[in-house]
Parts: sequence; C-alpha cells; structure tokens
Amino acid sequence: MQGTPYDFFVQWHLTERCNLRCRHCYQQRLTDEMSYDETCRALDNIKGAIEGWVTEYQLEMSPSLHFTGGEPFLRRDLFYILAYASKKGFSTSILSNGTLITDDTARRIKEAQVRDVQVSLDGLEAVHDSIRGKGSFRKALQGIENLLSNSIDTNVNLTVSRINVDQIQGLVRLASDMGVSAVAFARLVPCGRGEQLAADMLTPEELRLLYNNVSKMQASSKIVVTSRDPLASIPDMGEDIPQTEFPIGGCAAGVFGVTIAADGNIMPCRRMNMSVGNIREESFRKLWIESPVLSALRERSSYHGACGTCRYWPVCRGCRAVAIACTNSDGRSDYLGPDPQCPYYQTV
Repeated sequence: MQGTPYDFFVQWHLTERCNLRCRHCYQQRLTDEMSYDETCRALDNIKGAIEGWVTEYQLEMSPSLHFTGGEPFLRRDLFYILAYASKKGFSTSILSNGTLITDDTARRIKEAQVRDVQVSLDGLEAVHDSIRGKGSFRKALQGIENLLSNSIDTNVNLTVSRINVDQIQGLVRLASDMGVSAVAFARLVPCGRGEQLAADMLTPEELRLLYNNVSKMQASSKIVVTSRDPLASIPDMGEDIPQTEFPIGGCAAGVFGVTIAADGNIMPCRRMNMSVGNIREESFRKLWIESPVLSALRERSSYHGACGTCRYWPVCRGCRAVAIACTNSDGRSDYLGPDPQCPYYQTV
C-alpha cells in the first residue's frame, strides 16, 4: 500500500443549536457540546490515529474536517477551533445555512484559511423559505455574496425531494450568475424532522430522471453540477466494475470518513443515528478498527438484499442513511439492506 492516496474526512457537528428550523432537518434532539479544550483533545486523538496509519501503512493521506451544526457560526469559539485544526495540519471546510455570514465573518473565514464554505439553498425564494423559514433565502444569498466578495470558494447544496425537484435548473442558473464554484444535490433522508416528509421522497424512476438531468446540466453549465449521492455516478460508469470484497468508492459512511456529533458521539454518518463510541472517552483509532458497525459497512458479506448482490456494490452500496431511515418505521433499523430509491440494480 506504499504511496496509496487515501482521502479521509470527518464531518464535525460542533453544535446542534440552529437559528432556523428546517422541515427536512435530520436533527433528533439537542445535546450537550464539547468544550473548546475537549474539542482540541479530540483533534489530537484523530491526528494521532492518522499519523499512525501514515507511518504503519505508508499511506498518502489527505485528512479534512468539515465543520457544521446545527449552525456552526453559533459557536463563539469557532475561529479558535479552526485555528487549532489548521495548526494540526487539517484542511477545513464549513457547512452553513449562510444566514449569519456577515462581511466581517467572511473576512475572518478567509484569514482562517478555510478551504471552502458550503451554503444550503433548497430552491428559489418561495420554496426555500417554505422549507427553512421566511426571509432565510435572502439572508443566505447575502451570506454567499459576502463570501464571494472575500474570494472564498463557495458552493451550494440542495436537499432534493418532490417539494423542490422542479427548482433545480433555476437554482443552477442563479448559482452560476452569482459565481459560486459548484451546486451539489443530496437526497432527503426521512429522519429527525425530515421523517414527516417521507411521502415527498423521489421514486426510483424520479431519481433516475434527476441524475440524467444533472448529467446534462453538468455538460452545459459554467459551474460544477454534481451530487454526493453514491447512486449519482452509476449512469456514467462503464461495464468494467472491479468485483472487490471491500469498497473502492461510493457511500462514505464508515469507509472514507465518519461524523462526530456535538457531544462527541461518533457515527458512520450524521443521518445514521448510530453511535459507535464517544471521542471524549475512547481512542479514535481503536474505534475505527474495532467497531462492529464500521466493520460491517466495509464488508460485502455483511450486506443483504439488492445491495449485497449488485455488481455496483464496490463503487456504490447505495445510501446507508436512506436504507436505515426507511426501515425505522417498522422497527427493523436495517442499515445493511437495500437502498429503496435505487433504480440501477444489476446482479453480478
């Protein structure tokens, strides 16, 4: 594995507090927050694990931290945390609703050498405000303008459902006109408050049409139009899919990264409400290696149903958060079963 590049990220929810109350939010409940000192110790914990991997397995790693919330700008010590993370050699990004980003805040983000900022826009004004609250659209646009005027790489993310799928082309045009670098799409996961929107999830055929349209927009757009959904890349894949027993792409949960919640709980993904341990109390490296949940996510033999027998498993595995959320209603909580929105299943 000498010289093998390995991109590894942590999505870090510094707080569950938020100034908005979005209809599709995955938040389950408010929790306590790690203090600044606890956060720094957790960063040291992760840094130690990465240094061990690099030395022992001769990996070429690109570790990054994606700080979010809740709304991360509600943490008064955010810029101190960013400075400490940078000191430890991490690349940092921020995921925000954009409404609290003033020009002064944007200047501080620039000074902190944050790589990029993602701002959530869930459609044009009327639809966005119906999801996130009246006036939130214009505040988010002002936040984006403040970021761009300070030369900060800014991208936009939309959580797709039937509520806003018809807004995509208009949003891409708006984002392109503003000068953001990319528009990305994520699927609605029916958990937290978003559980009430389960009926608004796209069907498999609607999802197929969405990704066909995204591919067309990417070909004609001046900015990047993409999706972090593991299913999104399937239409452009060729016939030669390596049939490995371990992942080489696809869903990142527990494979290429994890989530750390505000209280220190470690999860495969924030939309998978499954704690595998707490970084306040345990070794990150030990949890990464020994967690039965994380191990199962990385082993083909653990999967069942369509995802377990699909030839795209090594490069996809569907969205594990959607899989578990759609089985929670009948009490099964099956995080290793099929992705119910997938239109691409093919046997090996």
